[in-house]
Amino acid sequence: MKKQIQSVLAVIICGFAGLPLRADVIQCAGILGNSGEQGASLVRFGVKPAAGLGVVVDRYGAFWDRGGVGVLNRYAADGRLLAAYRIPGDRPDIYRDSIAILGDTLLLCLDGGLHTLSIDAPAGSPSTPLKIEAEHLAFSSHDGWIAASKGPEVFLVNTAGDKKSVATLKKEPFSIDMGPDGTVFIIQDGKAHRLDANAPDGLALVGTIPGERTQFLGGFVYGASGHSTLRRFDAEWQPAPGVVLGGNSGSFIGHVDEQAEVVNPRGMAKAGPDLFAVSGIYGTLHLLKWQEKEKRFDPFRRIGAIPVCRTLTLDSQGRTWWLSGNWNWNDGPATPLHFGIPQPDIFATTTQNSDVVVGYGQMWGQPAMIFGKMDKEVRINRIDTPTALPKDAMAAAVIELNKRPILLVLEKKGDATAVNISNTGDFQSDVGTVQFLTSTPVKEWTSLAATGRDTLVAAGDGFVIELARDGDGWKETRRWKTWGAGAAQQFAGPVWLSADAGKLWVSDSARHRVVCFDLSSSRELAAFGAKDAAGDDLSKLNTPRVIAARGQRAVVFDSGNQRLVKLQIKDQ
Repeated sequence: MKKQIQSVLAVIICGFAGLPLRADVIQCAGILGNSGEQGASLVRFGVKPAAGLGVVVDRYGAFWDRGGVGVLNRYAADGRLLAAYRIPGDRPDIYRDSIAILGDTLLLCLDGGLHTLSIDAPAGSPSTPLKIEAEHLAFSSHDGWIAASKGPEVFLVNTAGDKKSVATLKKEPFSIDMGPDGTVFIIQDGKAHRLDANAPDGLALVGTIPGERTQFLGGFVYGASGHSTLRRFDAEWQPAPGVVLGGNSGSFIGHVDEQAEVVNPRGMAKAGPDLFAVSGIYGTLHLLKWQEKEKRFDPFRRIGAIPVCRTLTLDSQGRTWWLSGNWNWNDGPATPLHFGIPQPDIFATTTQNSDVVVGYGQMWGQPAMIFGKMDKEVRINRIDTPTALPKDAMAAAVIELNKRPILLVLEKKGDATAVNISNTGDFQSDVGTVQFLTSTPVKEWTSLAATGRDTLVAAGDGFVIELARDGDGWKETRRWKTWGAGAAQQFAGPVWLSADAGKLWVSDSARHRVVCFDLSSSRELAAFGAKDAAGDDLSKLNTPRVIAARGQRAVVFDSGNQRLVKLQIKDQ
């Protein structure tokens, strides 16, 4: 009997000997950057970005705005995508393209012509051309008619396609709008004029405009400019009080936070006594709450998606840097970005151990550095001294050389440049070009991460490539795309990676999953997503790409679903 018990115990022990003592799982901790979150309500933008048209609210309380080239989106107030429609516009014009609503019909000014669309049209319907040429369209209408212009001609039009000529000016207006009583206002040379047949040139000066896209709304006149600036004037064209959103432009002594995705607002809509919507220059809507005591707007909901993501950075507190601002770990799908800065053209970012975000890119055509901690607004400084840094950047990593921090910037084709940075991440001086010696040429790199004082890990051509310091350069020590004998244990296409806390996170893009490995042994710890099965619920991914990891957390760009997915390892 004793021998039988010993035999049973031996079988049990042997049975468990081949299994890990602890199994990890990766859980979805939520979505950032897509107000529709998952499933059919996910917000989708077109393949090519385009500025917003302005925004209108229909009688159901839904918001309408352009969502990329050729796409008009309809949103619920909570940020869900209700429907998408087809509109023309191969050459979007941020100054002329616009949208208005007359009853239950949308009127759009696109590609030099007017188009209509019923708010009750089935999803996927195309807009209908009115066969009326127009370059400018008012935001507001009066008694079923709305003002428009073509060259110097100003006319009224309705949704049936009827047209009534109003005036012929000396020159084309910059923009046009209608007052609450139907008065047509012409914007030229930074000033507002009222159409008046008895005035010289048919225009009577009424005042200085509050900004671009001058618009009558709720008894006030609004205008836009850079740095997310909205100004509000009263009916007498006087500041009331003036800047009501943004304004971080040096126009006054002080500092006002900006909402970088709005940048230069394209138009507004009023959805309630204190509720407004503003259309951004990158196609993302923001809902604004009017704060009467402070006489300003507060953005409180972001309605849109993330169609493009070149870089992500995650700090130890779970704050995620994307594009021109950051999100906290507990933020939801419709949370606006915090601490916005002017949006750079191209950037590659990473973090130092002290949680300092540091990155390099282009700002208004000049080399620039981004640096600082995400618990407040980071800084962006253009580099005014000559530098060997490239115009493009695919990835970046912070390494140490002679006890000084170095930012290593990698281009897509493998050229690398190093610069000295301060402990706070600012540019100090060039170090020079850095050579990557690989066993075979790499056609396209996607990622780079420091894994130790003298080691790096990178991704290129679908492989994980490990490198070690070799004099002033780096030399490949190993590359791999399989980690077992099974068909499931291999990458099928391009991969992106991030490394931290002894873990290597890899976005296996073509197989729609993220795999986490032990960095020292390349042993798989856990995976997320349905292998080879794209999906849009909270358990699946669709073509994941850029990824950033810190500790037990990671954030991945779920490119096919135009969202960021927060991932967290949980011990089983």
